[in-house]
Amino acid sequence: MDPAVIEARYQRAVFRGSEATLQRDFMLRYGASWRELWKASDGASEADLKAAEEYSGDLARLVESRIDDEQVAALYAAYGRNLAVEGELELGMELLGCRSAVERLVRWGLAIHYSDDVVAAPPYLARLLLEISQRARAVDIDVWSELRSCSDGGTLAFLEGMLARDFNESLHEAFYGRAPAEVRVGNLAVYRSGVGLVVNPARSAGEILSALLQLKQRRASALARALSLHGEYEFSRDYRCGMNYLSVDGSAERSGVIAICPWLSYSRKLWRLRNLVIVVRGRRPREPPRLKCGVVFIEGGEAEIARPSAPSKLFDHVLDLLYSAGFSVAE
Repeated sequence: MDPAVIEARYQRAVFRGSEATLQRDFMLRYGASWRELWKASDGASEADLKAAEEYSGDLARLVESRIDDEQVAALYAAYGRNLAVEGELELGMELLGCRSAVERLVRWGLAIHYSDDVVAAPPYLARLLLEISQRARAVDIDVWSELRSCSDGGTLAFLEGMLARDFNESLHEAFYGRAPAEVRVGNLAVYRSGVGLVVNPARSAGEILSALLQLKQRRASALARALSLHGEYEFSRDYRCGMNYLSVDGSAERSGVIAICPWLSYSRKLWRLRNLVIVVRGRRPREPPRLKCGVVFIEGGEAEIARPSAPSKLFDHVLDLLYSAGFSVAE
């Protein structure tokens, strides 16, 4: 049996989506012959899945003969095939240095549409994928350097919130403005509205978040030293910021926590705390956030404040400490 017919019938048997999506795959893969293959694959059934398994060697040779960019194929086999949603796969391959990769993968038959938005390698190519994955070039990404090169607090806060899966849109808008439609951090990660956050397939989200918090810990410690606060200080990975515990006179109203944020943390645990003051690096927005807690915006030797919704002796004490440390304070 013609391997192209087996391939076509396999996809017709497994596909669940619009006919237009499936026909685009056929046009890309079979060119001028697509209508013939479309007709030959009519009436595909579960039996065609077994045929594809039986003739997997022939199908692998057919697909391999179409590949005209070995590195794109190898990078997909080694890293990209962990992504199956089409938008995520396209962005993931871009981060690996391969633009417009999905169209090529579909044209080769190395990946096929299973639905309108799911693109994945068919199981009959398992051995071929293993073989070509060995040819992939090393993906050298210095996570630490990529993060350090990003100096925008809003971008880092957005990235952290997305990686930690607790991004708070209303808080982000209050501190940094509307969430962007697209954010890119070098070749490390990219966010696109409608797709979501995609990290480089050669790295994991957990690895990037861990490095991001290491960077945040260093910057929070430097900011804490500049503030010259008394009390106990630690960096908390639960709250994802520096935590300075203050008790002025032992009373509840003059005791609390100063959250020191080089960029904002959206940790739900943090925002549930009482007697909280947020210190964040950056300029105060034109319309300061109205929150239960007080906020201090630090930029250089200047401090701009947004008072809490109710009078706070703790916040007043923090302002006294800022003056003592030599900050110029603007209300």
